[in-house]
Amino acid sequence: MLGRMSAAGPTEFKGFQLAPFQRRAAAALDTERNVLVAAPTGAGKTLVAEYAIHLAQARGMRSIYTAPIKALSNQKFRDFRADEAIDDAGLMTGDISVNSGGRVMVMTTEILRNTLFEDPERLQDVGVVVFDEVHYMDDPERGSVWEETLMFLPQEIIIVALSATIENLGQFAAWLERVRNRPVEVVQETKRPVPLKNFLYHPQAGIFPPSRLKPIRKRFKTQSKNRDYKKRDDVPLLDELIKKKQLPVLYFCFSRKLCESKARKSARRKLLNPQEMAAVHQVWDQAREEFNFDDERGALSELKQQTLNGVASHHAGMMPLHKEMVERLFAGALLKVLYTTETFALGINMPARAVIFDSLSKFDGIDFNYMRTRDFLQMAGRAGRQGMDDVGLVYSVLEFDDVTDAPIHRIQEGKVEPIISRFNLDYATLVHLHGSAGQEAAADAWERSFAAFQAREHSKQREQQNRQQVRALLQKRFQFLEAMGYIKGEREIRPRGQTSQFLHGFEIEFTELLYSGILEQCEAPELCAMLAAVIYESRRRDEYWSEALRPMRGLLRQAEQVLETARELEVAQGLEPSIKQLDEAMAPAILEYAGGRPFSELGRYTNAAPGDFVRCARLVVQYLRHMHRLAADKAPEFQSLCMKAVDGLYRGPVDVRAELGLKDDAAEKQPDAKEE
Repeated sequence: MLGRMSAAGPTEFKGFQLAPFQRRAAAALDTERNVLVAAPTGAGKTLVAEYAIHLAQARGMRSIYTAPIKALSNQKFRDFRADEAIDDAGLMTGDISVNSGGRVMVMTTEILRNTLFEDPERLQDVGVVVFDEVHYMDDPERGSVWEETLMFLPQEIIIVALSATIENLGQFAAWLERVRNRPVEVVQETKRPVPLKNFLYHPQAGIFPPSRLKPIRKRFKTQSKNRDYKKRDDVPLLDELIKKKQLPVLYFCFSRKLCESKARKSARRKLLNPQEMAAVHQVWDQAREEFNFDDERGALSELKQQTLNGVASHHAGMMPLHKEMVERLFAGALLKVLYTTETFALGINMPARAVIFDSLSKFDGIDFNYMRTRDFLQMAGRAGRQGMDDVGLVYSVLEFDDVTDAPIHRIQEGKVEPIISRFNLDYATLVHLHGSAGQEAAADAWERSFAAFQAREHSKQREQQNRQQVRALLQKRFQFLEAMGYIKGEREIRPRGQTSQFLHGFEIEFTELLYSGILEQCEAPELCAMLAAVIYESRRRDEYWSEALRPMRGLLRQAEQVLETARELEVAQGLEPSIKQLDEAMAPAILEYAGGRPFSELGRYTNAAPGDFVRCARLVVQYLRHMHRLAADKAPEFQSLCMKAVDGLYRGPVDVRAELGLKDDAAEKQPDAKEE
């Protein structure tokens, strides 16, 4: 397995000749230093993680591999199970727990953070934790979880942080070294295994390199009233790639519907030869035996027909099984054009010959803005297959306004954005800190955070200003928790507070609904629908049949009043309201499915994407399982209700076991977490 050792690290690992940056990282791990690896997509960061896992195994220690999204966690679990060198892999996401005592555990970062607070003894024999895509710490909603975990993990655990290129790498490493109290080896690789070549495209200019943008921009400015210049047509671009045999291509769209509509149109082409079509049939036949599905009708039939022509789409709203089929076929080089959203670029190692960007602007949660350089590079980095392509080809489709005004050089060649701290202790964590070390511990936690570190490096005035703001905010949040009856005095955690610590993500909402007695009044399907109304955040254009909720309308009104009371108390303490209002958009479909209605009939109750239904249902199952555990020995009737609700909901596509190729009895019950 290991090649010759030297001061510069091993030369070979798992049959691979190690690149200089991989050797440097391995040498640092040999001397028990923490490692921060920043390298372009596809450069081989994962091999460093596997080397760290190998060392931990050799030392008789367990390893944890964390990932930002469940799809990536599931993929790593499958990879590790298939790895002969890792004979004992386990998985813990909110959806499922498999072999939770495994020597190599894959889990989402939320699960690891919660384990730190709920059951720290489970980490006693952990030697290394890998943080894949650690730049996700910049995520506005979930980034704080990464920061908290890096801060609170026992300091004897070795950290391997894998990141895309970031601008403030030195700053991040300096903070990591301070907060972990152990030297950090920064390993930066800027060279791509396969270099990228950028091109731009507009139907009135054709395909052209960025170096020609200036004269083309000048010409376009004289055509501002010419309607032909405002028309969009990317068909000639795809025709050109097909003609030049520059397939397979990943076509990034920032809209699920656009992915699907483009795939339908492109599937009219026949991009596979007879041998490749036969191979596609073989993949479908094998999967049908494995998963026992019907691909002769419905959405699976449409997907199969598209893939037989070498085309498909892939996005988070798809059914897990559909995504699995697309990924298998793409990995087998049997898809020539794949229309996908940006999630395909996150961690999943599936490169293509070329990448096309349907647009250089995307919705940032508030408005449409031009992409960040980091996001562009992460997606563009999927172009170019190691050992197969001399260069990876990247094409950006431009609108008229993009040609004249877009910051194209900044997007493609600019300085990669820094990681910005999103540190924000949630209520459950504050309750934990209050009980373990007193309220001052929360202020101390901020002093150790990356947020404080960044403020400190900015200026003394900025640091002092931030410190005062944070302390004032923490005081208000502790006052809220005391007013709600979660904590008391210097270190006391009251029953409500104890409950909240096991319900991270919606801790106030679910704790209040539990203590109000509303959940106990529900029938099992109604309980599922109630939890869905708390969890789900509807998308624009979501439609649903509200009449289905009529039998539980009174319970929903009671729940709304309970949550409104808590929100009013937040505001009374001078806080911005954070307690979520009920969102009924998915509740009718969850209610009907939990009551036994077939999945195929849910279209009457919601127009949401099937994948969104599955994701919401799995989150509901997570919290039901945890409420079941909380009710043990205290409320046997409610415990039985939770189990009945799980049995009604956790079936068909909601059951993740088939997706992972597991037998029915392979999964264990496990704690919950709010995740993507």
